Amino acid sequence: MSTKKGSLGEQPYYPMVGYYFKVSINGIRDEVDSKFMEVSGIDMKLEDGDTIKEGGENASIYEFPGRTTYSDLVLKRGLLKPNTSLIKWCMTFFKNDYAVPLETKDVSVQLLNEKGQAVFTWLFKSAQPKELNISGFKSQASGQEAIVVETIKLKFESFDMVY
Repeated sequence: MSTKKGSLGEQPYYPMVGYYFKVSINGIRDEVDSKFMEVSGIDMKLEDGDTIKEGGENASIYEFPGRTTYSDLVLKRGLLKPNTSLIKWCMTFFKNDYAVPLETKDVSVQLLNEKGQAVFTWLFKSAQPKELNISGFKSQASGQEAIVVETIKLKFESFDMVY
């Protein structure tokens, strides 16, 4: 544990806990649609880029970074009720019903401190559903295994971290 001196004296730094977070989807106001038990897929990586050998200098090789790629954002929650606003939005993509305009949405994921204040925020731009999965049913399941889990995978153009 390290400490930081500030206007309030010494304040301890602790690693963030991953169980206190909030998800918001632009344009979806149903409170049920912001409650998730798990969020994953917040990662990016660089593809291998170009390697250029310097002419006349055999020992010099320059490697340039490639394109940034992103994993899918995965949202998991217990199945609560049918026809939530989030599921209706997802279904416009899955049904390929072009009578309804397909609309991407911005998604924010906030990691909260003990006071409920956002410490980290990730903004996912132009998200759209890629996959919807309902977990299997087991007649002899108990505890957490008995909960029916709805998994929504979203692809997106890019994401930014806001502090």
